[in-house]
Amino acid sequence: MNFKEVDIPSDDPAVIGIYGARVHNLKNLSLTIPRGKFVVITGVSGSGKSSLAFDLIFAEGQRRFLDAMNAYARQFVEQLSRPEVDLITGLPPTVSIEQRNSRGGGKSTVATVTEIHHFLRLLFSKLGVQFCPQCQVAVAGQSRDALGRKLLLETKQRGDLLLLAPVVRNRKGFHTEIGAWAAKHGYDEVRADGKMFSTAKELRLDRFREHDIEIVTGVLEQKSSKTSNKSPQQLIDQTLDLGKGTLLALGNDRKVTVHSTARACPECGQSYPLLDPKMFSYNSSQGWCLKCRGFGETFYLPDVERGARAEAIEESWFSWQEGKREVCTDCGGARLNRQARAVRLPLPMNADGKMCRSSSWPTMDWFAKSSVAEAEVFFNTLELQGRDAEIARDILPELRERLKFLREVGLHYLQLGRSVPTLSGGEAQRIRLAAQLGSNLSGVLYVLDEPTIGLHSRDNQHLLHALRLLRERGNSLIVVAHDEETMRRADHVIDLGPGAGVFGGEVVAAGTLQE
Repeated sequence: MNFKEVDIPSDDPAVIGIYGARVHNLKNLSLTIPRGKFVVITGVSGSGKSSLAFDLIFAEGQRRFLDAMNAYARQFVEQLSRPEVDLITGLPPTVSIEQRNSRGGGKSTVATVTEIHHFLRLLFSKLGVQFCPQCQVAVAGQSRDALGRKLLLETKQRGDLLLLAPVVRNRKGFHTEIGAWAAKHGYDEVRADGKMFSTAKELRLDRFREHDIEIVTGVLEQKSSKTSNKSPQQLIDQTLDLGKGTLLALGNDRKVTVHSTARACPECGQSYPLLDPKMFSYNSSQGWCLKCRGFGETFYLPDVERGARAEAIEESWFSWQEGKREVCTDCGGARLNRQARAVRLPLPMNADGKMCRSSSWPTMDWFAKSSVAEAEVFFNTLELQGRDAEIARDILPELRERLKFLREVGLHYLQLGRSVPTLSGGEAQRIRLAAQLGSNLSGVLYVLDEPTIGLHSRDNQHLLHALRLLRERGNSLIVVAHDEETMRRADHVIDLGPGAGVFGGEVVAAGTLQE
């Protein structure tokens, strides 16, 4: 190989060495780029900036990452071709943060992309108080006798009820041991993911899917049978023991109702399951609105069996129906079902020592409608006490940091529930930048495409500050940019040109701005 002379040898760990690059209009280009620095690639339009930054450096970083996977993993990903270059040395793992129109699926929001929603789900599942959506009162405990009376009353309306004790919720695995345990203890059937299985045969479910499993304990009959060796209340108590205070009742109408000694509405008697993070997820059947399935909008979807690829098919139809979608009338665009929306986060006492009224406790709806700035004020002023403070100890700092990063990249005005596909290219790029700031990675090369374009000068300063934070964590940055302020902040500038197209593709100058 015949390489052009460069200032630093190719084995220097402090630089990325590029030798003989011929991607697009790059003219056998050779240069070194310092690592751990804020590097700007500039030049006239068409000079080869994107070819160098994205089509060469980022593309080669991605190709090497995929090549490092084992043979089994590589069969599931598209293999990338090697860019036209003789040699690249010292290339760290690369992440691209571009401006582009394709920015996530229909269920992606500002909060989900930055993982704020992830920590909100944890907070609500640990500290939230379930309110009855119908009566708007907090759920409370009830005695087994009261639960039994309600179930017997239900049989008069629905007929005989099959009682099920939930033993597995949202857990992956074969779960063969559940069937074996049930058979050993005299139970003839288990119900897994809505289907009945005889315990006489080995239970073996899909190892990589999450499953719900209940043990079938017996039938609560509308009219008591003299042949039964257990009273209705004994059967109910046995089921509650297995289900740790919760049972399910399956009627001939195929409807399943939940009954709990710990969580029931004191007015209407409706029971609710224990809070779980998936209950607040748009991507889980436990949490999503049944009408819009977590999209927040309704759109035409063929009524056909969609199988294992249901989510991908739904995303495709969501995209195709752009301009024809309507806000969901059931959830009002909140994406979650009534039960999830009725969970409230209890606030600490006021300054006068009185507990804030439960009607003012925020719900997930409130956070979805809140701007980044409003949510940041809420969490920065939230002071929990006692056990609540201990539970939220690791959650609140994560929420505060991510909200701070969104503010620092100038996105304080965005609603957390704002759909990502509705963002501009610049907003989407800064959202991804904020997400990277929240990831706490180091030793990574970030490649950005004109991140300050279209920004107010104040927001430009916020963005450049965020880029410096990435660099200070031990990362490298390559930024394609034209504006003077970005170049002034850079540690190293590479000017490509001298012209565009066939007249570009060469290094005109490289070094500090002063040089």
